[in-house]
Amino acid sequence: MIIKNSNLRRNIFENRYKILAIIVAIILVLCLIRVLNDYAKELNKKQNVNTINPNSSYKPQETTILGSNVKEEVQQKNTKVMDEFIKYCNSKEIEKAYNLLTEECKIEKFSNSIENFKKDYVEKIFTTTKTYNMQSWINGENPTYKVRILNDVLSTGSTGEVVEDYVTIVKENNSYKINLNSYIGSKTNINKPTKQGDITLTLLSKETNMNYEIYNIKVENNTENTILLDTKTKQKSVYATGSNKATYTAFIHEIENTFLTIKPHIYRTISIKINKIYSPNIGVNKITFTDVIMNLEAYNNTQNKKDYPRTTIEMNV
Repeated sequence: MIIKNSNLRRNIFENRYKILAIIVAIILVLCLIRVLNDYAKELNKKQNVNTINPNSSYKPQETTILGSNVKEEVQQKNTKVMDEFIKYCNSKEIEKAYNLLTEECKIEKFSNSIENFKKDYVEKIFTTTKTYNMQSWINGENPTYKVRILNDVLSTGSTGEVVEDYVTIVKENNSYKINLNSYIGSKTNINKPTKQGDITLTLLSKETNMNYEIYNIKVENNTENTILLDTKTKQKSVYATGSNKATYTAFIHEIENTFLTIKPHIYRTISIKINKIYSPNIGVNKITFTDVIMNLEAYNNTQNKKDYPRTTIEMNV
């Protein structure tokens, strides 16, 4: 192209170094963005391979499942549901994202409220466009993945803060759904009773999270006295025993005393949290209460409460 306007030609000639500098700057910025993106991908790969699973094999792809032993067909279905979930959260299609959660997860983590999901999850995490990777963590009927949610570098220009979560994929009503926020799932309508004298403890249901389990128990007092399940004066007075013979502490101090107090001929339902990391191969066999007061009135009228006799009750799980 021939520039006929002499003034324009003269301006271009006089400012040729500035124009050249601008062109070079644009090229450098584009190169820098590409380098940052490659660096972020390499950093994510190293973090997953070196700190999470040193022996995992890493195969880059659009969405990566690291160290996976899941069948390829199942892996593709699990990846697809996560792809959709992240996409809907990014585009703020709240209802579509919410509908990818299991009914249990909606209730347990968001009180069955789409507004809670929007406020407590989407608006807190998806402040910018996000991408993710996922690593097979625990295989089973409902596989659990370690998921890392991070900034899309090409869209945001920085890696930003990384959010880590444990996500379980569940087949619900012939569709794959998600349990997130480290929620694994629940088992309901167990109704397994254990009777010891005139006390009956019935396991109603349990909820499993990555770092703890919650056991919902019905306690029936068929004695003539008010009983107290725990005085909260001892350490590790309530614990669970696993199939591996290990013991796991119960957070009994989180339960109010009124719920641990059961009057004659009534029942009360309590929820006990057990400090146990999830494993599909290691379950809890029993829960033991070692600090049970069988006559609360007599206990309260005793000056030396430390030496008052305690009863141990074991509940089968």
